[in-house]
Amino acid sequence: MNAVQNKLFLFDVDGTLYDGRQKKIHSSTCEALQALKNAGHELVIATGRAYFMLYSIAPVIHLIDHFILINGQHILANHQTIYEDKIEHQLLKPLLESFRKRNIPYGFQSAYCESVSHINDTVLASFAELDLNLPPEDANFHEKEAVYQMWCFCDEEQKKEIMIENPAFDFIKWMGVGYDVIKKGQSKGKALRTLLQYLKRDPQDVISFGDGDNDIEMLMESGLGIAMGNASPACKEKANYITSTIEENGIEKALKKFGFLE
Repeated sequence: MNAVQNKLFLFDVDGTLYDGRQKKIHSSTCEALQALKNAGHELVIATGRAYFMLYSIAPVIHLIDHFILINGQHILANHQTIYEDKIEHQLLKPLLESFRKRNIPYGFQSAYCESVSHINDTVLASFAELDLNLPPEDANFHEKEAVYQMWCFCDEEQKKEIMIENPAFDFIKWMGVGYDVIKKGQSKGKALRTLLQYLKRDPQDVISFGDGDNDIEMLMESGLGIAMGNASPACKEKANYITSTIEENGIEKALKKFGFLE
């Protein structure tokens, strides 16, 4: 790759930019993003979080040009919405029935707010693990707000059962017992294609970093897809390159290897 030409750098948040264990963005990562920006490259956040949930990356958010949010359900180019997709009410009803009959905690995500059906020890531990603010309880959020995605806390067998009952949805693992729930066919990869079409850019101009299963399509759509050393096995399998872990300054090391940093 030609490191001089202007590129588009995509970064996942949790486990890629933001170290949830140490509850910080490492200084090497902040410096690397600033150096990319100074060199004239464009920076993109690609995350399952909504924009209002990006408080964890406050030290670098001023450097970001574009945002792929809520696993691709909300896209901002130059801070303007160019795409959004909401879950229709007729699809939500059977999904909610599946969660409720199993007493599974579930949550709703809109572009501007969120809620959880009920809070238990699993919910508390999961949000603490990712250093996320705990949402308010509201099992009927969807009656008042547009829903871009849902999430739930269940085991693998329950997930399989719910998917059979709700074939219009994909379940994407995001921690030990949690899944993002989005409409089938949606992904960060699809969102990247939409963003590139809008910006009139080529996929070969894209370098992406990720660590989770929800990053796989994004890495595969990029000219260079880089998995963190702490990435899931499936993510590593589909990446072009595996760098060091987030604790070992994986972003900085990869950027130096491919000639984007000195």
